[in-house]
Order: sequence, then structure tokens, then C-alpha cells
Amino acid sequence: MSQPVPARLTPLDEASWPPALEATRTGFGTVLNVHRMMAHHPELLAAWTPLRQHIAAGGTLTPRHRELIILRVAALSGVAYEWHHHVARASLAGIGPAEIEAVRIEKATDWPDDQEAVLLAATDELFQRLAVGDDGWSALTRLFSVPQILDLIVTVGMYTTLAMFINTTGVQIEAET
Repeated sequence: MSQPVPARLTPLDEASWPPALEATRTGFGTVLNVHRMMAHHPELLAAWTPLRQHIAAGGTLTPRHRELIILRVAALSGVAYEWHHHVARASLAGIGPAEIEAVRIEKATDWPDDQEAVLLAATDELFQRLAVGDDGWSALTRLFSVPQILDLIVTVGMYTTLAMFINTTGVQIEAET
């Protein structure tokens, strides 16, 4: 992981959020620094939240597949903040410590599960080329439904966008309390 940039904005304390964000704030459960930073633009935070909820708490991907994708994007983009938060979620989704480390360093082709290898290869291709080529598409359609493939694409896209946001604004990992 690359070293995070210093915070370029001060995360907004929830007490400073406009009243229009009250439902958004309470919907998070735990408000994180990325939310506090995004609260500088209330309309953006309000628009981003439903897509985040679909990806993080819904969608058609299994929790294990979703977390593999998110960890891979965090590793590819060097976002220690997302890596930090999603290691715990990956563990809850049944991804063991050795697999978590393997997501960071191994080639998708070396992954022992064929379905997950295809998923990781597609994640790599989406991140690097902003598209999945014909071979990757063919492999995906053999193993996943169209809604799952679309959720894969949007998950990679949303977490890539979030990586740009975190890496540019300097969102810091929350202090342990």
C-alpha cells in the first residue's frame, strides 16, 4: 500500500452536517472518516449512499465475492484506508488471512478457485483497462448471471472512484477508541 497523503480537508463532525443528511448519517450505523470527508458536499454524499448500500449490503454478489473484489481494488489502487476496513469484512465473509494476503500479491490466474480466479481477473482488467475483453466476458458469462456481472463492474467502478477520492483528499484511518 502506498502512504496516504496528509488530510487535505478536515473531516466534518456529524454535528456540523446539514439536517438534510440526518437520515443518511443514521443509516450508516458507524460514521467513518470517508463519510465525514464526503459530507463537505452534502448532495454528493446523499447521492453516493444508495449505490454504496446496494454494493456493500445488497446486490447479487456473495459477500465473499464482493469482498474479494473490494480488496483487490484496494490493493491495486494502494488505498490503505479501504484495505484496513475491508480486511475485517473479508474475514466475516469467510476469507482467511492467507487468502487476504494472496488477494494483494498473487496473479488471478494463480487463484485456486476457478470462479474466483475469473472474478479477480475481471477486476484486474476493469481496473487496468476500464473494460473486460471478449475472453474475460466469455468466462464471466459461463460462471455468473448478468446481474452479477453488472454488480461486479459497478463495484470495481465505485471502489475505484472511492480510491481517487480517498487518495486525493487524504482520508485518514480512524483513530482506535
